Amino acid sequence: MRIKEVSYDYWIRGKDNGEMIENPTWEDVEKMILSLDGWNRTLVTFGNYDEGCYMAIGGGKNGKYIAYASYDDEEKIYNLINQTGSEKELVELVVGGQRGNFPERNCVSQDMVLSAAKKFFQTQEVDQNMEWEE
Repeated sequence: MRIKEVSYDYWIRGKDNGEMIENPTWEDVEKMILSLDGWNRTLVTFGNYDEGCYMAIGGGKNGKYIAYASYDDEEKIYNLINQTGSEKELVELVVGGQRGNFPERNCVSQDMVLSAAKKFFQTQEVDQNMEWEE
């Protein structure tokens, strides 16, 4: 199995003008993740939808991101966890064009999200050296 596509949103005056790339390289995915700003660009998804697996990464404001991996057409979802983050403290992020409050525990750094994304891109599996919550 391999990653077949990557897409990102790009909000201008309330309208999503994002794009999709077929058969992306890791560099394509990384560039999209690095472009997340938590305002106009708020979500990147990549995967093999025919096989029912993908990863979604959202946010970007102040270097905070949320990430999850989905398998079996969303029957199994794994959220990437910040082990030092609080469950009670909330962080405001815009994901998929929607503003929301997320537990600090679910908000990870850019380095962490890039590492998790690269592992998923290469293997279509979550990085077992990181904490994930089903």
